[in-house]
Amino acid sequence: MPHPICRANLGFTLMEALIAVMISVILMMLSHTIVTQLVPKYQVITAAHAINNFMLAARAGAMSSHNHRMLCSGDSGCKKFTPSRSLIVGMDANDNNELEKHEILGEYKLPGDTRLHWKRFRGNALVFNRYGISHFQNGSFYICNETAARRLVMNWIGRTRLETVPVSDCPN
Repeated sequence: MPHPICRANLGFTLMEALIAVMISVILMMLSHTIVTQLVPKYQVITAAHAINNFMLAARAGAMSSHNHRMLCSGDSGCKKFTPSRSLIVGMDANDNNELEKHEILGEYKLPGDTRLHWKRFRGNALVFNRYGISHFQNGSFYICNETAARRLVMNWIGRTRLETVPVSDCPN
């Protein structure tokens, strides 16, 4: 015959309950740190790599199709490159230096509060010619939010490199 279970051993002591609550509070504080600091940092890193790949694909598309490709601000279009939350690529078939809806080949929207700035030598749109060269449109793309920043440096040939920069380097 099994022994009867004593009723006194079925519950938690006050000390056990307090330890469980303290562990829960510590885990919630850690998850808050992850959400508020690490997620925006990795959004910038992801956006920087995605924009780099987007630019390389536009350059490769210009070389393979033997037609120029334009990269423009998704917010303000190709007339003026303002700080943007998206980037568009297309082929300007009618040579009006603007991308209409039917000329847009792709779009990339930046995650979260991430924004894109372009410090350049000249021009309002980045144009790759049929050889993959962007004449005198070298410059830096800054991908920023409040907690992190990356700079995508492009030379006039169209080659890029990614750099980590302080948030204070981002244009306002």
